[in-house]
Amino acid sequence: MSELQTLIYAELLANIRQISVIVSLDTECDPSTTVDLSPQRDSIAIRHHGKTSTLPLPGRVAASALLQSPSLGNRDLSWRLPLAGEPTRGDPDSNESPWSASNLGNDTQLFCRFCDENIVKKGSIPTWKDLPSENWAEMMDFWHCHKPTEHESHAGHSHDDSATMNKGYGANSKFTAQSKVGFVDLTTFLLEPKDPHNVMVSCA
Repeated sequence: MSELQTLIYAELLANIRQISVIVSLDTECDPSTTVDLSPQRDSIAIRHHGKTSTLPLPGRVAASALLQSPSLGNRDLSWRLPLAGEPTRGDPDSNESPWSASNLGNDTQLFCRFCDENIVKKGSIPTWKDLPSENWAEMMDFWHCHKPTEHESHAGHSHDDSATMNKGYGANSKFTAQSKVGFVDLTTFLLEPKDPHNVMVSCA
């Protein structure tokens, strides 16, 4: 069976113990389109118009998981599949952050690990938010029904670019630091240059 030319993306969502799978076909689904998990439940096979494509998954899917059959006429398919096994505390491969925005607040302080100097004083950052996944930019084509270069609207299907930009995830929006808002992920704190204290900010 020949290889299917399509786009398949799988991402491990460790914090919620799920695997996100997204498939984009070049033509619409028909009765020939099927999706199956391997017997080991660690890969997924897409068959369409007599061709097939197989993608190894970033984890093993739970035995109870069921793949919903593709809907006829669709080109873009997606599933959220539960991971097999029970969560393990302290698993070094879990990619779980030591802190998140929900653990930080107005009383959060940051200190230099070398000189113990106070960098972020209590009350200086009232709002904390989680940084998006490092792959967020690659997923823009799936998040938006039009790419950034496409501005046409269809009957019954309109877009408000300014509204989505204000929400921070518009196709044309840029991710930047904000005053009095701290962004955090596994290894990074992103702050507006004027918010930290006792530091020298330089532009490379």
